[in-house]
Amino acid sequence: MNHAKQALRRFIVLLAAAFLTGAVPSAFAKAYYATEAEMISRAEVIAIVDISRVERAETKSKLMRYSEIAHATVQQTFKGTAPQTIKLYGGEAFICAQVHFAPGRYLVFLVHDDNLLVGCNWHLSVRPIKDTQVEWYVPGERLNLSWQSLDTVLPRIKNPPAEPKDK
Repeated sequence: MNHAKQALRRFIVLLAAAFLTGAVPSAFAKAYYATEAEMISRAEVIAIVDISRVERAETKSKLMRYSEIAHATVQQTFKGTAPQTIKLYGGEAFICAQVHFAPGRYLVFLVHDDNLLVGCNWHLSVRPIKDTQVEWYVPGERLNLSWQSLDTVLPRIKNPPAEPKDK
């Protein structure tokens, strides 16, 4: 049996098992968006980048298919390491939550999917910067964003807020 058929069979078996255990309905209902602290913790690379161009391209990893590649220059790194020039992959096949790139300056939160650098929290992984302001989480809010000073946000990234404990 060829590799593609084996992979398809494994996927079908896993999908059936997930339906039988009740795990799938919540998994397919909507994308999970990490909190500020979760995103900072999950990211392998946190950096300020300048995206010079974006191209459409079909790129597949083991987990996802991507339709965009952003070519960027790393200006400053806060976590992990990255070469001076990088490619960021977006336009995920998961239509509920995708990263779409445009030229400009961004604060990015990245992980590796195989050897591809991708956002660790969907579109929230790529925060636009305008002058000295970045669109960032409102303190104490889960998904509300506002334009804030980079000088205010960067210390929060270097020392992320603690996650509130569930009651």
